[in-house]
Amino acid sequence: MIHTYRDEDVARAISWREVLQDLPSAFESLRSGDAAIQARQRIDCGSWKLSGMGALWESRGVAAYKTYTSLNGQFDFLVNLFDLARQDHHVMPAAEITRARTAAMTAWVARKVTRLGAKKMALFGLGIQGRTHLEALQETIGFSEIAVVDTADVSRACEALATRYGIAVRQVSPQEAVAGADLVVTVTRSKQPLFDGAWLQRGAAICAVGTSLPNGTEIDQVSRARSDRVIVEWKPQSLVEAGEIVIGLADKSLDASQISDLPELLGSEAPWRRSPEDIILFKAVGVGLSDLVAARRVVEGLRGHIAAKETVTASQY
Repeated sequence: MIHTYRDEDVARAISWREVLQDLPSAFESLRSGDAAIQARQRIDCGSWKLSGMGALWESRGVAAYKTYTSLNGQFDFLVNLFDLARQDHHVMPAAEITRARTAAMTAWVARKVTRLGAKKMALFGLGIQGRTHLEALQETIGFSEIAVVDTADVSRACEALATRYGIAVRQVSPQEAVAGADLVVTVTRSKQPLFDGAWLQRGAAICAVGTSLPNGTEIDQVSRARSDRVIVEWKPQSLVEAGEIVIGLADKSLDASQISDLPELLGSEAPWRRSPEDIILFKAVGVGLSDLVAARRVVEGLRGHIAAKETVTASQY
């Protein structure tokens, strides 16, 4: 049976919190061979781009594939989730899925690599994704100060967030934001570096989220060169499409031996942060397994609604 959903259905059923609960077990399954990922594929024609990526999680009996178009920076996302056990097919818009799984991934890794006692976060970009990241990171780690950098005037939004969390949230310059930050998060569409890596303090963690194109990087050469460890979601995809990695390996500011992905880290008992003084760079590009986790949570969250709808439909015959 085919089930279709609206944006409001998906938004009601999913947030970064639910996705965060399932990401570690999903990537542990990837490590053990119980899950598999199909890397992103892109085609373009003129100004249009069409992309797709997928995953399969055997023990959960689900497979998913996300497709999306982009035109002039505008994206339209769609996920197909196949419930192999029930022989059901779920089709849903995926803007909310993308937002939830991206912030959940950043929160998971940031919690592992940010130093204990962290007080300040620098956040570049306070759009829809940026606000979701701020919420996820504040609620999972907890900062006493958040410094926001944005090309637009977001001072009123900062004031509202400061009231919500009872902390200092201010829009500042890039240098003021990065100075003394324990965690630096970049959630922008920039293909150019956003700050000078010389401003980073020892022990800082960086989460670069904004671009998944090999020719763009939010993080400069100095930041890469100062990073003691680099973490990516899944090497087969990240090593070819993450600009921070592709450019870093090309200009020798990164060495392949520095780079670990999540399956590798989950297969070791060693801590993800090896020293309080290390600078750690996490580069996210988004992978199909994260979309699958989020889409599966949507279906689980709406399962009662689906059953009720089927009952009503059956009663019409």
